Amino acid sequence: MDLIGAYQSELHIPENAARGLAGQLLGLIEDTVREQVSFGIAARVRDAVPEMLDWQLSSPTLRPGSVSLDDFPQSSMLDPRAEWDSLFARFALPPEHATLARRLALDFLASRLEDGTFHTVRRALP
Repeated sequence: MDLIGAYQSELHIPENAARGLAGQLLGLIEDTVREQVSFGIAARVRDAVPEMLDWQLSSPTLRPGSVSLDDFPQSSMLDPRAEWDSLFARFALPPEHATLARRLALDFLASRLEDGTFHTVRRALP
């Protein structure tokens, strides 16, 4: 599956944004799996997507010092979905596109991971 192409055609975003979104979303999935399941399963996600680092590096970044922890409400730090919502907001995706972006990322991972590993990853996500 071509995740970047799917993001471009389905979400109507340019290639650079599609690459950044893919890298950041897959990285967030990997981080969530590391926290919720294990380093081993998270490593399988990383190994299954060797291009993830290149995609992450193409992501839009914030100017250093432009955001501090005080900018985030404490309640959002406790809500696992808040990090996901923040990621989608950074790419200015409306809720229906955020849902589609998540589904496409999971479809992509399903094509790259063994079934048992994929189901473990999927259960770990909020």
